[in-house]
Amino acid sequence: VVGDDAHRHAIDVREAAEFASGHLMGAKNIQVAKFAERSADLEKLKGKPVIVCCETGIRSGKAVSALKKLGFDRVVSLDGGIAAWTKAGLPVTSKSARK
Repeated sequence: VVGDDAHRHAIDVREAAEFASGHLMGAKNIQVAKFAERSADLEKLKGKPVIVCCETGIRSGKAVSALKKLGFDRVVSLDGGIAAWTKAGLPVTSKSARK
């Protein structure tokens, strides 16, 4: 995830309050239940490398499966989620990000 941000995209599937408490820089907050209504946003990411995250990796694993069914082939779940990310001392932001 760290590195060339122009070539990776992040989707955070946590609830808005969780997202607001800290998320990957540049992440879009789209809960799995809203994939249908946010299909235009998701379509823009198809064919690009996408990292999906949640708090511990459970919701993001389900989201990856849903995205693969929608034709995403370059999508992965952030292993251990934001909890593991922050425990490793890696950066998050609580600044308003793209929704």
